[in-house]
Amino acid sequence: MAYYLGGYYLIRQKPIDFGSHVHKTVFTCSNCINESLLDDWSYSWTTNNNSEIENIKSEYHLSDENIKSIRQWVDKAFNEKRIGWINVFNDLGTAKEFRDTFFSHISDIRLIGVYFAEPEISDLITEFKPRDENFGQLGLYENLMNRTPEVESARETFIGFDIIGIEMDGGYHTFHCHDISADLVEKFGLEPNEYGLFKEIEDMQSIGRYMNDEENGYEPVPWFVCKEKLVT
Repeated sequence: MAYYLGGYYLIRQKPIDFGSHVHKTVFTCSNCINESLLDDWSYSWTTNNNSEIENIKSEYHLSDENIKSIRQWVDKAFNEKRIGWINVFNDLGTAKEFRDTFFSHISDIRLIGVYFAEPEISDLITEFKPRDENFGQLGLYENLMNRTPEVESARETFIGFDIIGIEMDGGYHTFHCHDISADLVEKFGLEPNEYGLFKEIEDMQSIGRYMNDEENGYEPVPWFVCKEKLVT
């Protein structure tokens, strides 16, 4: 099956603080579970919430000058279409540049590539196509429109499949938000792995229908299956 690049994410893992996987860490790029190093605070024009910025400075040992530099870099990269709204890097070089320039002092950062196959791509593009000129394009949408094929690389290691529910701002949930891995294993015969993901998902459409059925009680956003690769 052919897969295409959705983008790269820089995350800092946090132990899950609820449910059956409490205290465990998982390799999801959902910022409900883990922290994204590229987020709304990184843009100069999105937020000036002082308490949020103070928390970021404390968490990542950053100064006011660091925050200013990050925002200048992010604004420029966004205008150059090297990053996409809200927290996705469009290419590996840009992700590494951001990490090495601003967060080389943080040791527990993960760089993860996210890939999609058909029909997930067509469904995602249909769902998030801008309805009018007042709405910008999500980073995932833009990248999947480019149909950049997955390339085998010794620096990228397959770590499993995530099931994600994408919000209108481009951030997303994961099946872990609902603590339903046991349900998915039982209903679809999926096999969890050591990364907190699934080893294989063959019937993506059936899982999509299940997750997108509002009667099942999951977040009322469109859900998709994606493949993840850890970059070293």
